[in-house]
Amino acid sequence: MTMTNQASPLVVTHIVSGDIWAGAEAQVYTLCKALAETNGIVTTAVVFNEGILSQKLQALGIHVEIADETRLNGFQIIGRIRRHCLDYKTQVVHTHGFKENVLGIAGKELARVPSSVRTIHGNPETQAKSLTKRLTHKLDIVLSRYRQQAIIAVSTQLYESLTPLFPGKVHKIFNFIDIDALRRSHAAMEIEPVPSATKVLGIVGRLMPVKRIDIFIKTIAELNRQGICCLGVIIGSGPLEAELKQLVQDLDIGDLISFKGFVNPAFQEIRELDVLLMTSDHEGLPMTLLEALALETPVVAHCVGGIPEVLGNGANGWLVDAQSPQTYASKLAPLLEDDSLLRSKVAAGLTHVNNFFGVGANTKKYVELYNRHRSVTAHQ
Repeated sequence: MTMTNQASPLVVTHIVSGDIWAGAEAQVYTLCKALAETNGIVTTAVVFNEGILSQKLQALGIHVEIADETRLNGFQIIGRIRRHCLDYKTQVVHTHGFKENVLGIAGKELARVPSSVRTIHGNPETQAKSLTKRLTHKLDIVLSRYRQQAIIAVSTQLYESLTPLFPGKVHKIFNFIDIDALRRSHAAMEIEPVPSATKVLGIVGRLMPVKRIDIFIKTIAELNRQGICCLGVIIGSGPLEAELKQLVQDLDIGDLISFKGFVNPAFQEIRELDVLLMTSDHEGLPMTLLEALALETPVVAHCVGGIPEVLGNGANGWLVDAQSPQTYASKLAPLLEDDSLLRSKVAAGLTHVNNFFGVGANTKKYVELYNRHRSVTAHQ
């Protein structure tokens, strides 16, 4: 990828937790990889945890500072961010996450970095209950209003909800994937499908409350109760794993559900599914959904967040309004009994993800936004 910018490289430093590997981390990596291949941009990162993200960024040749939040307090992390920005002459700080935003803005102010932007990857999962978290959330909003130049929303739903909160600052740039690279890997792993009367349904994500894996499990039970033979595959790990395995036992469907654990990347597993389910209570713009469309895997998903936008309001997949196993089962039953219905929308999905969620056009939007806010007097 080549984009022509000013003669001097623009240094962009990303601030991110990196404690897990989920959708936001996958998007940060995809963006940093695209930026690393872009002329005129130098990318660095401050990551709060050693892990998959930091290792993958380092493998790209990106300078990564580990500001270990398990050993450092907030003030020490701010100091690390300040020093990193001074050392690399950062001109734009790009934050990902609420805590990361507060600490990143404080560090960039101390280093006198001229510009700061943030990506908001999704809605807050829960209302903050502790006083400290509520105060942090309020501080995050104040700092974004007065000390940041741009707020990036990854879906139209987020754009519309954030615009009143940050008037004049919100820009919509979709999450994106490298579709060509994904399709090449898809071609390399392509195997001849074996027709089977038993369909395989899957779900991908952290095993945490917002993902509603319990609904997925109960949907598998309901479909089989109706005489529709199907298996469920859960791809991911997380704090609810023991509880969900107990639910499987309580429903007496241990032979119908398999827990694959954390798989990275999960492309092969997604490709082998007859249907991908997304039962989350809310989402930003899921990377797994983009990957499924690119891999031509049919999707049935809850109609929330950026999901309807990616599924073309139902043109590229099937949307479910009510969060209940019975509703998902009623949507799935005719699809599982008729392969022509199941495959009817995958071509449209592939076209849609190519047109709107590819790496080239969306990376260009980031570069244009960075350059719009760069300062010619930075670090003089």
